[in-house]
Amino acid sequence: MVDTPNAELQAELQAEERASAIEPLPELETVADGTDLTLTGAIADTDTLDDTLALELDMLTALIWAPPARGRAVVEALIGTRTVRDAGTTTHVLPTSSVLFLHCTHQIIWETVVALHDEGVPVQPQLVLARLTDQGHATRTRGAMIEIASPRHGRPVADSADLPHLAAALIDAWYRRGYTALLTRMQQVTQDRPTAELAGHWTALTTHQQAAETRWLAIRDALARN
Repeated sequence: MVDTPNAELQAELQAEERASAIEPLPELETVADGTDLTLTGAIADTDTLDDTLALELDMLTALIWAPPARGRAVVEALIGTRTVRDAGTTTHVLPTSSVLFLHCTHQIIWETVVALHDEGVPVQPQLVLARLTDQGHATRTRGAMIEIASPRHGRPVADSADLPHLAAALIDAWYRRGYTALLTRMQQVTQDRPTAELAGHWTALTTHQQAAETRWLAIRDALARN
């Protein structure tokens, strides 16, 4: 008599095969536009969110008013040189698709500043605003640019000497949000995916966490030297 494969065993083997081919996941919060909170990480506390947005604006203010060499050094510490970015080398810097700024307006201003540095154009409020106008973002970014160019009375102005420290605080917030994103993603997976896939998803997310840690440590080290 020829043995016939056990149906349950076959099902388990097929499930294991599927689990070994987990679909690729974005690298924590380092993805496109930050609209998916399972990727960007959520900040549930209003005060913390307000502090985060204030930090972003202070960092941009210091960046735009900083001497060119210091501003460029901080940009390159965070996302690498133009050559590094064009080569796609992101082991020790953030990928350019990273959601470093939670406020979409702040992200637009950041990307504009990066572009000006790449082109060798002086970075100052008037030139940043001119570029934003050319891109059709003047109305959307007007409030933030007014704050950067002329902060409200009583609000301390971020000094360019503070720029590396503000950038370090910003990357710390990015890294912390990554853990929120990781936990949220895994919770989603436990609810939506077959049991046989859970270990594979956990491994994938752990890989993302380790990549984020490598970037975080390298960036913090680079900023400490500025």
